[in-house]
Amino acid sequence: MWRKVLGLLLLGALCACTQPINRCETAADCRSGAQCLQNVCVYDGEIDSQACDRPCATYEACSALTLKCQPRFTGLVVSPSDATVIDGGTLSVRAELRVTPGFAANFPETLNIGVSRGDGGTVASLPTTTEGDGVYTTQWNPSGEGAYRLTAAYPEQGGPSTTVGLTVDTTGPLLSVVPTASPSREPDGGFIYKDPAAPSAWRRDQTATVRVDSISADLDPQSVSVLVRGFDGGVALEGLTLALVTPCDGKAYCATVDVPLWKPGLPAFRGEFAVEVSAKDRVGNQTSGKGSIPVTRWKWRHGINSALITAAPAVGNKGVLYVGTTNINNNDGRFLALSEDGRLLWEASTGAVVASPAVGNALPDGTERVYAAHRKASANRVGFYAGSSAFITPCTDSSLTGVLVQSALAIGQVPIGSAAETVYGVYAGRVGGTLFAVRPDAENDPQLQCPAIANVGDVVAPGSMLASGTSVVLGTSTGRLKSYALGSSGLWNSSAQWDRPLGLVSPTSMAVANGRIFGGSNDGTNSRLFTAPLDGGQDPTNTPTGSPTWNASIGGSPETRVVAGLQNNNLLALDAADGGTQTIQTPSEVIKGAPVWGAGGYVYTASSTSGLIQARRPLDHIEWQFDAESPIEASMNLDCSRATDGGVLSGMPGVLYAASQDGRVFAIVVDSPGLDSTAPWPRYQHDSRNTGNPDTPLTSCP
Repeated sequence: MWRKVLGLLLLGALCACTQPINRCETAADCRSGAQCLQNVCVYDGEIDSQACDRPCATYEACSALTLKCQPRFTGLVVSPSDATVIDGGTLSVRAELRVTPGFAANFPETLNIGVSRGDGGTVASLPTTTEGDGVYTTQWNPSGEGAYRLTAAYPEQGGPSTTVGLTVDTTGPLLSVVPTASPSREPDGGFIYKDPAAPSAWRRDQTATVRVDSISADLDPQSVSVLVRGFDGGVALEGLTLALVTPCDGKAYCATVDVPLWKPGLPAFRGEFAVEVSAKDRVGNQTSGKGSIPVTRWKWRHGINSALITAAPAVGNKGVLYVGTTNINNNDGRFLALSEDGRLLWEASTGAVVASPAVGNALPDGTERVYAAHRKASANRVGFYAGSSAFITPCTDSSLTGVLVQSALAIGQVPIGSAAETVYGVYAGRVGGTLFAVRPDAENDPQLQCPAIANVGDVVAPGSMLASGTSVVLGTSTGRLKSYALGSSGLWNSSAQWDRPLGLVSPTSMAVANGRIFGGSNDGTNSRLFTAPLDGGQDPTNTPTGSPTWNASIGGSPETRVVAGLQNNNLLALDAADGGTQTIQTPSEVIKGAPVWGAGGYVYTASSTSGLIQARRPLDHIEWQFDAESPIEASMNLDCSRATDGGVLSGMPGVLYAASQDGRVFAIVVDSPGLDSTAPWPRYQHDSRNTGNPDTPLTSCP
C-alpha cells in the first residue's frame, strides 16, 4: 500500500505538479472504493461493477484501481495433476478456485467436471460436491485402461477452466522368475551325486539362487517380495532379501534372491518348492510371478564292489565317515574313510570288519584314532588307523580257526600309567571268549598296550560292549551280564567286578539311561527286553517280547523310551520310568538296526527286510521314506553338516548315513541337525563315534 502512495508522490514530482494527483483530505474526496492515505486517494480491491467500463461477469470483479473487469480467480487447481498415472480404482478428484487478492470470494455453487477419452469421445459429467472455500470434490470410476482428459470448469461460459491428462493403468508389472539350475557333479570313483529319480534337483542342504527380472519401467523396486512355499503343505519361507543385479541387459529391473533350501518344509524325500514373487507398479497394481525349485534329500551314494556291510559306520570328530566291509565268510573286507561331501579319503584292504569301529578323542596334531577289528583269512587283528590307511596294531594277531571279533568296540578313559584312552573288545571263539583292551599310549609293552583276559564268555553279533567309568560291561552268549576293570598294574583284574544272570541266552546291543542298562535278546519266542543297574547291584529283570528283539536306543523327549525293532514286524517302545510298553506296526519290515533319535523330534529307522529308510515324527508317524533297494542291517549314523575343514556348520541340517548289505553307503540330508542331545542313548553305541560310553559328549550342532 505504501509503495503505491510513494509512486503517486513521485509521479507528481516528475510532472512538476504543485499538488499530487488524486489529492484528498478524506475518503469522501476519492471515488467509491478508494482510501485516503497520506492525502492521496489509493484505489485497491473490488468496487461496484457499475463503475467499470462494462458490466462484469460473475467470475470477474471490477478493479478499484483500473476500473476494469479483472479475473476474480487466479486459477483453478485440479488434483490429480497433469500426466498422472492412476490405477483402475475409484479416483478422488479435487478442484480449487483460488481468489485474486482483494476481490470477494464469490464461489459458484458447483463446478462442471467431466472426463473424456484422450482420443476424443463423449464427455462424461461427474457430480460435484462443494466442500467450501472454493473447494469442490467428486469421484471417478474409470471404465478401462488408457489415456483420459479430465476438465474442471467454471459453470459460466468464459470462466476459468483446467484440463489434466490422466493415464489409467490396471495392469501390474511383468515379472520373470527363473531359478538357476542345480550344480552338476558327475559320478566319480563309485560316488553318485545326483538323485537318480530327480537328477536336476537341488540338495536340501544347498542354497539355490532365483533371478527376478522385469521389463516394466513402472515397477516399484521396494514392493518386490519373495515367498517360498514348502512342499505338500510344508512350512513356507518369507522375508528373503533381494539383491539388485547390474548390468541388467536392457531390462528395467533385475535382482537375485538366495533361497536356503533347508528352511521350507519338505515332508517327503524329494519334492518341489514353489517360488512366488509379488510386486507392484508405482500406482499400486500388484502382480506375481512363479517358479519352482526341485529339491531332494539325496546327498550322495558310494558303491563298494563285492562288499557286504553289517557293522555300523562311525563318524569322526571332524565328520569323516568310517565304514568297514566284510564278505559272506567274514574273512576279507576293506576299511574306508569317506568325507562328508562325498570323497574317498583313503582305503585299506585289511580284512573283514564285523564289529562296529569306534573313534577316539581328537589328537593334538588334529588327527584321531579309529579303532577296528579285522579278519583276513584266519588271522584276526585289532588296532587303529590314524589319518591314513596304515593299520597300527599293538596286539598279537590271533590265527585260531573260528575266532572273530563280533561285538561292537567301546571306548573308555582309564587313567593308569601314561595311558587314558582304552578300547574294549572280545575275541569270540578264543579261549572261552577273550576280553582285550587296546591302549596305544601305554608303555611300550605289548602286555600293557593290549592286555587280555580269557574265559569271560563270547559276545556275538549283534551284541555290544559298554564302557562305564573305568570298567567295561558285556553281555555274553551264555546269558551273563558282567563287568571287568583293569588293575593298577595296567593288566586285567583276575575276576569280574560283578556277574549277573540275564535270564536269556543271546543278548543284542545294550543302551544306558538313568543308571540302568537296557537290551534285547535274540532267543526266538523266548526273546526278552532286559534291564539292570549299571553298577551291577541287582539281578536284571526282563519283559517278554515273544519275538527276537534287536538293537535298542533310548530317546529322551517327551519321556525316556527304550525302542527296539522286533522280528515280528513291530517296533517296541518301553517307558524307562514305569515299564509301560507300546507296539508300533512296521508292516513287512523288520528293523534290526538301532533307531536314531535326531534333533527336532525325529526318529530314523531302516528296514533289514527291504532297505526302506523312514523318518518318523513322532515315533508312530512316518513323515517321509526312501527305498535303498537293499536290506540295511547295520545301524545308521547321524552327524552335523560340516565345513571343508571338518568344522560344524551352524544352522544347517544334518546328514544321515546308512549302509546297505550290498555294499552301498548313502548320505541323506535330514532336518535333524545332529543327534537329539536330550536323549540318553540316541543311537547304536550311544554317539556318532560309536564309543558305547554314556559319558561321551554328543556332538553339538548349533
